[in-house]
Amino acid sequence: MPTPQYATNLAEQLSSMIDGAPEAVDVVQLAQPDVGMVQSRLKELIGHVAEVAGLERERPTVETRNVRTVMSLPGQLRATGFHASGAMSVALALAPFDDLFESDPGDDELMASSQRTVEGLGLQKLVPSDESLTFERLWRVKAAGGDIEGTMTEPVLCRAVGAYRHYVRELPVYGRASVTVELAAKGRLASASVSLRRFADDEGGKTISKAAVRKPEDAAIDVAARLVEAFGGADLTSTGLIAEWFRFGYLSLSRRQAQALLAPFYIASIAVDHEYEASAHVIAVSGSEEQFMRIPPGRRTSAPKRPVMAA
Repeated sequence: MPTPQYATNLAEQLSSMIDGAPEAVDVVQLAQPDVGMVQSRLKELIGHVAEVAGLERERPTVETRNVRTVMSLPGQLRATGFHASGAMSVALALAPFDDLFESDPGDDELMASSQRTVEGLGLQKLVPSDESLTFERLWRVKAAGGDIEGTMTEPVLCRAVGAYRHYVRELPVYGRASVTVELAAKGRLASASVSLRRFADDEGGKTISKAAVRKPEDAAIDVAARLVEAFGGADLTSTGLIAEWFRFGYLSLSRRQAQALLAPFYIASIAVDHEYEASAHVIAVSGSEEQFMRIPPGRRTSAPKRPVMAA
């Protein structure tokens, strides 16, 4: 089947978004976490959270399930550790509209507050000394209200979220944010998450191969082909296709999935704006000539399948 012109145009847009890629990168072996290690790290994280949040240091209750461990300090916090990946999250017992910001303190202050919290929790120390955890993005969670006549209140800043990216061999590890800290007014900690594939105390990190990197143009063609396939070959010529970004790095899978390697990938974000609906697509394709890691197929929704809308 001939390649649709819109797919060719999309591939050209994507390839123009990346200056280039290294000729070769390391394929890195990952240590596989066990339940005991996940629980030990989770207890340590709870201790740091309790200290930063000013909570009483108590022994948490522990519930070990098939795929995760849940620990809690009743009335204070709840924490989860994922056995397959070693990822962790901690949420304090703070209602959504508790401790709202009186005003937005601005990017600089929110970023500085996020960094102080990350340092207070000791999260930088979780990654090996030759790797880094770098601030990536600041998110704001806002809320507003309105009456039946459509009169709206001014949005109120509820939470600020600082997101950090783990770099291994100087390459970013894409997927879920590597670390997040969620803050309420006055820098009060609301939640924190850790989604690392490499920890300072594990035995991973061995380079098992040096992978030759594909050209960005070839990877962009693969991305466009995946999008054509996702829409069942429908004609999207008059549909708005927006290439939002195209990046190269390692890829971390879901928190519920084990992963043996860090291998290179190209990752693209594409917005599809149709007359009837809009959707966003993140597509990852192998970054090397040899495919070291396959992406598991996505889970299908239980909702009835909708027909493809052709433009």
